[in-house]
Amino acid sequence: MADILLICYLRTARRKARTVATAEALSLLRDLYAAAPAGGPLSEQGGLFWVTLPAEMLEMAIARLPLLGYTYAVDMLEPVQEQYSSFDRPQEALAHLVRWHRKLYRLVRIYEEDAEALRESAPDRRAFLLRTGDGVVRSIRGYRGDGQPLGRRGLPVCDARLLVNLVSASTGTQFLDPFAGIGGIVIEALASGCVVTSVDVDTALQVGLTHLGASHQVADARCLPFEDGAFDAIATEPPYHEEAKHMVVEALHEMCRVLKVGGKLAILCAATQADALREEAVTLGLRSYLDSLIDRKGLEVVVLAWHLVQKAP
Repeated sequence: MADILLICYLRTARRKARTVATAEALSLLRDLYAAAPAGGPLSEQGGLFWVTLPAEMLEMAIARLPLLGYTYAVDMLEPVQEQYSSFDRPQEALAHLVRWHRKLYRLVRIYEEDAEALRESAPDRRAFLLRTGDGVVRSIRGYRGDGQPLGRRGLPVCDARLLVNLVSASTGTQFLDPFAGIGGIVIEALASGCVVTSVDVDTALQVGLTHLGASHQVADARCLPFEDGAFDAIATEPPYHEEAKHMVVEALHEMCRVLKVGGKLAILCAATQADALREEAVTLGLRSYLDSLIDRKGLEVVVLAWHLVQKAP
């Protein structure tokens, strides 16, 4: 059967992150023979990209599309027989037709995210079990971190999904987030079917992270309590503050130690940390497959993703 073409629409807040969104989609559909052509219909609109895959893989692809972070909707091109002129077609029908390579196609919406459900799952809406200063565990709605320089904010859902997808996480994947914070990445990794382990040095988060369903450890990311090569995939968002740079680089060593050869690692870091991580990655046997700047409402961050091709001596 012939390949089909999908048009993927980037969410407004990540409209400029086309390279990242494309890499995410290809990683999510990695085993379905997906590819990303350089061009396609509606290119004049911007804020979109294209993916091709064999028609027989469409049903499996549709089942995965709700896991996407940077894509909010997907259309499929369906060929149309030109039996009568466009003047005979209702305006509503014309709005869903495009011409590409001199042929006419219908746009068929095969996925569109549930905006309300996404909003309710955002860090400022969801509840989290937090151990407060008096030692009592309380359900706190909208908790987004302690506000300290080395603390982590609540990660937007779209970014958490992105990181999970970039490391090809799926059912049965042994997955680690060593800077778990309030568990945004943990939630999305569990939704992908992973066997999830979370780590955070903050004891106040222990009950809340355990409650999410992961195996949780209170530990420093620079000294992880796991055996060498224990995990298939690691994705995380470390603290952005300048004071954290050296700590994050040290943690990269530990992440490589507990990652299997052939495994994948993705980090969303502050732009000011990226150079140090790039330099260290070379010495650790990591091979980059994504390195891209993302502007998150004025905050510049970088997504770095690597394969571990060999263990450092």
